[in-house]
Amino acid sequence: MIKLYMIYFFFSAVFVFLFTFCSAQPTVRYEEKSKKTDSTTETEIKKESIKFDEKFDITPFRTEINLPEKKIDISKSSDEIWYQYDVKEEAFSKTKKIKGTMNGFRVQVIATDDLDEANKIQDELKAIKGSNEIYSVFEPPFYKILIGDFRTSDEANSLRFKLNQLGYSDSKVVKSTINLFEK
Repeated sequence: MIKLYMIYFFFSAVFVFLFTFCSAQPTVRYEEKSKKTDSTTETEIKKESIKFDEKFDITPFRTEINLPEKKIDISKSSDEIWYQYDVKEEAFSKTKKIKGTMNGFRVQVIATDDLDEANKIQDELKAIKGSNEIYSVFEPPFYKILIGDFRTSDEANSLRFKLNQLGYSDSKVVKSTINLFEK
């Protein structure tokens, strides 16, 4: 029984020895800058700190960008503005009658909570509208200005593209119930 304890003690001692002295030591790959050799003087440390404390002022090198505000010339006729887009002459007649409705697409020019802004945009669009109908819709809390009654999204995307060129960059195509007019 004593032999058994001695064998157990021997293997325990070998086990502790192996794991204590033969285990992997952490390696230091990078020296910390705060650990300097004894030969480093305080002035050298101050010089290094001055290098890192230097600040670069970029303000003299900034380029001024002045973009002119895009104004729409309302004096142009709708034929000039809607060049190469379908502008039908019967669209300008004031006696249009709605014969029905269906699902389709409209172009939303703006959605704002400011009624004055919505009215201003609507007045601008009335001056340049071409053959498209303009609708003002209030969906709390927003006033939305919508243009057109399009059966396909391709027709609506064509108008959206033209409105983006005219400066209405927030315009997007939305699904809506559209009006069908008598011809």
